[in-house]
Amino acid sequence: MNVVISQSMREVLRMATAARRKKPDLVGRIEKDECNGCELPVVIYEKWCKGCGICAEFCPGGVIEIDPHTQKAKVVNPEKCNLCGTCELRCPDFAITRVQKKGSKNGGRKES
Repeated sequence: MNVVISQSMREVLRMATAARRKKPDLVGRIEKDECNGCELPVVIYEKWCKGCGICAEFCPGGVIEIDPHTQKAKVVNPEKCNLCGTCELRCPDFAITRVQKKGSKNGGRKES
């Protein structure tokens, strides 16, 4: 059975998919760790995180853990991050973004 989708319906589906995947803009420099002032290698959008723990399980450096109080992912060992991107790739909710990228200019830092 073939389903015929009109051009306008395709456009609506494309826009809906793009809107769902768009990450919120980084306001200011939220990648700064409020506890010790260091710059974090990844940003976790807490509202999007459902606390499944996939990122923590796949992280080879033990950088991410699930916070026992909030039941959300949290960066706990930023200095151990090797910028592999596994957490970002494995997150089913697109709740993780790497701020630093391996091999990019400026040491991988995002320009503000």
